[in-house]
Amino acid sequence: MERKIDTAPEEDRAPRPVARVTGLYRGTFAGLVPLTVKTPLTPDQVRRNPIFYELDLNHEYADENLIIDLVYDNLSPRRLPDLFRGTDIPRGIRFWPDWFTIPPYDEMHDLDGRRVYPRAPGIHTVQVRTACRKFAQIGRSRDFSPENGGSTSPVFEIMIAGDDHV
Repeated sequence: MERKIDTAPEEDRAPRPVARVTGLYRGTFAGLVPLTVKTPLTPDQVRRNPIFYELDLNHEYADENLIIDLVYDNLSPRRLPDLFRGTDIPRGIRFWPDWFTIPPYDEMHDLDGRRVYPRAPGIHTVQVRTACRKFAQIGRSRDFSPENGGSTSPVFEIMIAGDDHV
C-alpha cells in the first residue's frame, strides 16, 4: 500500500486516514436522524434498532478494505466486521453509513474490572477506530496506526432514556 499524505503545510505532511467517522444516527421511518444527548434512544429502540455511523471515506484509498473497532463506554474495543470495497462498500461512494448494536448485556465489566451497564438509562460514550485491512491481520491484532491509514473518531455522547422519559 502506498502511503498517502496531506499536502497542507500546517499538518507536517501527516498520513491521511483511510476513513473518518463523522456522526452517529438512528434510523427512523423518515430516514437517518442525528443521535445526540438531546435526542435520546428509548429502551425499545436500544433493544431493536442498530445505531448508524457515517464513514467519510478517503477517495485516495479507493481500493483499500477497512477494519473497524468500536469502543463503547470505555469497554475493550469490539471488533466490527471488516468492510470490503466493491461488496460491502460500493466503489465511488464517498459517505457510507454502517451500523452497530449496543452491547446486548445488562451488566458487563470494563478493562479495569468495574461493573458497567451498557443499556442503562443515561449518557453513554462511543468511539470508532478505522484503518486499512491487511491480509496478514486476519485473526491477529489489528494495526490502527497512522501509517496504516488509522483514525480514531472523537468521543460521541448518546443518551438512553429511562422508561419515564418516553
